Amino acid sequence: MQPFSSPEKYALLSALSDLESGSVRQWFFLELAALETKGQRSKRARCWIFLLPKLGPALLAPLLIKRGIQGAALYLPAARHRFDLIRQSLNDALLLAISLLALLAGFDRLTASLQFALWLLAICGAAWQIWRTRSTLAVNTADNTLPGAEASLGLYGILIAKEIDPPLAQRLIKDLRQDISSHLAALQNQLPELAPATGTPYAQAFKAISWFIPLLPSAWLLGFMPAAWGWIICCLLLIALSYLINRQWQTPALLALSGLCVYALAKLAHWL
Repeated sequence: MQPFSSPEKYALLSALSDLESGSVRQWFFLELAALETKGQRSKRARCWIFLLPKLGPALLAPLLIKRGIQGAALYLPAARHRFDLIRQSLNDALLLAISLLALLAGFDRLTASLQFALWLLAICGAAWQIWRTRSTLAVNTADNTLPGAEASLGLYGILIAKEIDPPLAQRLIKDLRQDISSHLAALQNQLPELAPATGTPYAQAFKAISWFIPLLPSAWLLGFMPAAWGWIICCLLLIALSYLINRQWQTPALLALSGLCVYALAKLAHWL
């Protein structure tokens, strides 16, 4: 994994600054960009700059850090929150999909009915996630408001506007320039506005997409397998996907038990 060159770092840090325009983070990334060499943007830098507004810096933060953009550590808490949201949404989709397949199979429904049900579940689940995220998304406008005219002086001016002693403000910026990873926490303690919000429109999009990822391929796969046991293969694949997502056996075991119980109850109701 080849790290970014200094001109590439400058280009990416400047792009992050533009992306955070109007917030304290804009000046944070400008401060880091000033440490790098300005140069012509490479093809790799242009590719990353294209991805940043599409996927969001939080999702790309681990990859940016591995390639030398240490300032992206600012997004790690938001990245962990984002991945937890996606994992939770995927688990919800897997549980409902397995239960729905087992229910319809217990009533001896046709393969086309199972496929239609999965399509309908994916669409309804994505719509529900979009509505739920939109209703709970708290937009904190104060985080995007600079402290005043002093902000035109950059990060140092923002620290002074926060009534931080000038010697301490100078030391914080000097330490940040020398070693970002070791002194970022100290700067965040003095400037909590640096922390990006965990709830963003990006979370809404990824939680909606997470319903399509397991359900649509399962609906497509059902069409190539016999109706008698094809749904069992799909359920087993979804359980295996659950293990890959969670890296522990409790959740896949719960999914398997839920599927068996729903199938048994559906068979019993169909028989009666």
